[in-house]
Amino acid sequence: MVTSSFPACGFELPQKPFADLQSKEFSIREAAQLELLSWARQRPEPGMSELFLQSRVADDPEVRERCLNVLRELVADEYMKDGEGYVGIMMRDMVANIPGDPKPRSVINVMQVLADSAAQRAGLQANDLIAGLDDLVWHDGLASLPFSEMIRSKKPENKVTLHVLRDGKLIDLAVILKRRPPIPNNLFLNDQTLDPNAIERADKEAYFRRWLSQKKSP
Repeated sequence: MVTSSFPACGFELPQKPFADLQSKEFSIREAAQLELLSWARQRPEPGMSELFLQSRVADDPEVRERCLNVLRELVADEYMKDGEGYVGIMMRDMVANIPGDPKPRSVINVMQVLADSAAQRAGLQANDLIAGLDDLVWHDGLASLPFSEMIRSKKPENKVTLHVLRDGKLIDLAVILKRRPPIPNNLFLNDQTLDPNAIERADKEAYFRRWLSQKKSP
């Protein structure tokens, strides 16, 4: 039988998955790590503190590494909730007549909806006209600047309502914002566009390393 050699603390731990991290069976260790992640997501603050402790003081190096892996996933959850809000569209400014508004309105023409974006999940379509955001509408100047500023002022997972003109009718779309993706200074390297998924993975890892550094600081 595998026994746990974890230091005691004041927080109640799920002892079985911790003990299973030391199993000789790879599948059992993998299942234990997933169980531990599920447990910690229900109580992230104390869970992360305890996992950080075990990642440094547990006797078994396998346990330390797997606690660190769970921590990485938990910090990635925080990463996705941090930063600026993001809709995920390519857009251009236009002026249009909007039903119920006697004055021409500055609107945003949706040129493209990016895959797996907040806009796509909300049902926004190419050629839609965004005529308002929450209680904001635009009559003077370009709409894209105040629209972008308002979206970026919000956090990922915040909800906004877009007032959209489609086929001559106004509809409201509830959008759950995502995190604005990182944009490197050298977007092109050797005439090739950098992989956005690779950029995000690197940014997540840097975020995790900063988190660890802050936890280690006295």
